[in-house]
Amino acid sequence: MAERILTVKGLKKHFPIRSKGIIARTVGAVKAVNDISFELNTGETLGLVGESGCGKSTTGNCILRLLDPTDGEILYHTRNGTTVNLAAESMRNIKPHRRDMQMVFQDPYSSLNPRMNVRQIITEPLVIFEKPSPSELQDRAELLMKKVGLPPEYLTRYPHAFSGGQRQRIGIARAIALNPRFIVCDECVSSLDVSVQAQVLSLLEDLQAEFGMSYLFIAHDLSAVKHISSRVAVMYVGKVVEIADTDDLYEHPMHPYTEALLQSVPKLDGDKHQRKTTLEGEVPDPSNPPSGCFFHTRCRYAKPECAKCSQELIPIDPKQPEGHRTSCIRYAALSLKGVKNA
Repeated sequence: MAERILTVKGLKKHFPIRSKGIIARTVGAVKAVNDISFELNTGETLGLVGESGCGKSTTGNCILRLLDPTDGEILYHTRNGTTVNLAAESMRNIKPHRRDMQMVFQDPYSSLNPRMNVRQIITEPLVIFEKPSPSELQDRAELLMKKVGLPPEYLTRYPHAFSGGQRQRIGIARAIALNPRFIVCDECVSSLDVSVQAQVLSLLEDLQAEFGMSYLFIAHDLSAVKHISSRVAVMYVGKVVEIADTDDLYEHPMHPYTEALLQSVPKLDGDKHQRKTTLEGEVPDPSNPPSGCFFHTRCRYAKPECAKCSQELIPIDPKQPEGHRTSCIRYAALSLKGVKNA
């Protein structure tokens, strides 16, 4: 059994919808994250995939308490063996654990302060938590630059002088400054060129191998997720509908939505005259989702019972309750298509 670093149970994040007028009343809620559960082990990468707006980034923000969860538990298993529920603790009590949990943001252009030079950006966490001497700060800054593949001579430059890939490397240097145990990578390669994406993914893998960090890798690029992830969780309208080891999920999906995502991946050797199977219909409104399985309104395999079922994750093998799981009640009767080279 791998050492657990994070356990998420029944996490919810609802954004209130308020009426217009002098007296604003809450008339509903956008259920961005709607009762999800998963676990993350030490040294592994869990990919979190799904369409835009499914709640991936909101999940990451809730885990790091950049957003306050509406309900649920976020159990962080600390270095000394204790367990802290980040969802229930005050910000003062969470602060000592901040150094263990960091984020690499999606946009490398807006995530760096344009008025700070690189030295100030990547050493700010050190100043806050460790307060080293100026000489120690300089040494650490130069070491961090080398770790992410940038010349130490760039420390005096400002963000506007760098490309998107270089800026993202600076963001990664800031994230690893305190030797964290866990990093949320929120769409961290989505805005980069393909060749630069490969460089950043390789850098993340090298840093993980060196420091033993765990990643929650949020993305919609299934090829990048397959390359870097140990396991993958698939989200749809605020719900995790399937979770499994990467190879197992890509080759043997057990939920129709996962199959649809995999079949939508463009292939270089594909027949351009052959139309790909695409999803029909619109993504349900997260403020008013359909009954039963949220995906049944777009699923070509749906039956009447799908509109009435719960969406609990079902273990494919009852002997492995934390192995391959799906929320599709018809998974045993379906023969879904996977891909070997996404």
